[in-house]
Amino acid sequence: MQLLEKNIDAWEQKANKILSHFNYKHADEIDLYDICWRYGIIIKPLNKEYFTDSEEYISINHLKSYSIPSENGRRGTIYIVPDLDPIEKRMLLAEEFCHIYSHFSSQLTVDKLTLDKQESQAKRMAAYLLMPNMFIKEIYEVTLSEPILISDIADYFLVSEEFAHYRLELIHNHKIDGFIQIYQRLWSLEIF
Repeated sequence: MQLLEKNIDAWEQKANKILSHFNYKHADEIDLYDICWRYGIIIKPLNKEYFTDSEEYISINHLKSYSIPSENGRRGTIYIVPDLDPIEKRMLLAEEFCHIYSHFSSQLTVDKLTLDKQESQAKRMAAYLLMPNMFIKEIYEVTLSEPILISDIADYFLVSEEFAHYRLELIHNHKIDGFIQIYQRLWSLEIF
């Protein structure tokens, strides 16, 4: 599985640095609330009563999540719609955490090009955070005894299939719908 070690970018390094402060043994143990707490990030519901400025709320009430970085360090506040599907909430929390950890400007005050770039960076880092290589290796090992489909991978990491596709494309540079081992070699599956 040398493929996992040779393509580490800056966003994966940041995610690995964060995860190094925790002792997760399984992918489903990655707890965004605990990570946010450890980094001094407050999580609040995206409800009107949590905003002192009603204009600020009006500008973001159409969003599912929003983060405001603090002026000191990698702290801030994440606002998230309370009644989201748990999987969607987990992915949004990861992405908003990555915004606060990596970006020091409010998403409402930057131009469209900068916003798109920051969104892409946060999504990439969130993928590394929720689906780290150490647990992807376990998926590869399971394929020794049975084929693994993208739905199984998504369930294992508590993410959507779309998110799992995205993370695996970061490694393999093509769409992956599953894995199988044939003659002790790992093969990726793509369903047409």
